[in-house]
Amino acid sequence: MKQWLANIKPPKFIRYLFFIGYCWYRSFKSERSEAHMTIVILLSLHLFLLPFIINSIQFMFGSKDLIVFSKIEILLFALLAGIIQYYFFIYQRKWESYIKEFEHVNKMQKRLGLIYLFIYLFTCIVLALFPVLLDMLFGIDLRHQL
Repeated sequence: MKQWLANIKPPKFIRYLFFIGYCWYRSFKSERSEAHMTIVILLSLHLFLLPFIINSIQFMFGSKDLIVFSKIEILLFALLAGIIQYYFFIYQRKWESYIKEFEHVNKMQKRLGLIYLFIYLFTCIVLALFPVLLDMLFGIDLRHQL
């Protein structure tokens, strides 16, 4: 089991986004020693939002019900996202191998990658909060449309 846990890793694009975020956070003096933890927490956000994104997309494409998650379910999503990110990045210091994997990336590619990282996280947040945004911005309450 330990060998299996040591061998699991996130998809390559997530490892790349980790590297980009890590390099950006390392540029700040206050984050120099903890940049890896900061970006792991930031990337946990996309994993935490996955059930909400799926819920919004299903609703947009024809599902008749918008699922409202309870506080316990939300806490479970957060806990699960944290556990998965721990085994993806922190367990046996895997994050160091991801940095070595992308150390060939030049400064310009890092800047472009940083833009991709923020667009990716912004898109995740917008998709997850789509029903809420419709209600707040346009007064469209999707729960009462059916």
